[in-house]
Amino acid sequence: MNQRRIRVLTRAAAVAALALGHAALLYGQATTLRVMPAEGQVSRYLIGSETSMAGTTMSTSKRYQTETVVSVASDVVEIRTVVDSTTMTEAMPGAGGPDLSGMSFTFAMDPRARPTGLTDAGTLTPDAEAAVSATLATSFFELPEGEVSPGDSWSGQTSADIPAGMGATMTMETDIAYTLVGVDGDLAEISLEGTVTMSANTGGMSIEGSGTVTGTAIFDTGSSRLRGHDSVINLNLTMGGMPASMTTSTTLELIP
Repeated sequence: MNQRRIRVLTRAAAVAALALGHAALLYGQATTLRVMPAEGQVSRYLIGSETSMAGTTMSTSKRYQTETVVSVASDVVEIRTVVDSTTMTEAMPGAGGPDLSGMSFTFAMDPRARPTGLTDAGTLTPDAEAAVSATLATSFFELPEGEVSPGDSWSGQTSADIPAGMGATMTMETDIAYTLVGVDGDLAEISLEGTVTMSANTGGMSIEGSGTVTGTAIFDTGSSRLRGHDSVINLNLTMGGMPASMTTSTTLELIP
């Protein structure tokens, strides 16, 4: 190999090494993840869920909803939600919760994406209001308090009373560890893994359960909103002294 070719290859290798080193630096640099969207920003989401017990599908749902940012302050963001349409299948009436199709409501969250509750129940029925409040209280997504780099983790805990039908209420608690997997441009990938515990009493029958939750979220730092989110809850239950298992899978996708 002549000297000219060696010089060209050496220079190319040096440039490639510099480029790779620069890319690695960008990928690994510390970043601040915050929910501070533009007022008036509109996001349309497709949310799907499936719950199965002992291998039998109890309910499935697919919901399209439009979220509009109505106000932004340093410590709170208000978002109006309109449920455009919902399709549901249920093995038994009420297994999938109330149908929110056509309903609207407004909720608030802090800059770390932690919902703080409904600020306007809008057109929600009492059952739907209770279900939405419980969903907000057990959100499986939380941003870190300070700057993070890929590989850094933070934790979040939730606790809520969830309507279980027929006047019964279920208490659910979560303890989740979040990890920043990496940042690619404006998109931050976050993994989640934690524990779930629940208890309920329905018609005199006690229900106790514990299990795990795992998932992934994609947060857009440019527009300050979720691009996607998925989670799977696996619960081992004791219902009236009898063992059972339940799995709930949920996905969220930002769509045009």
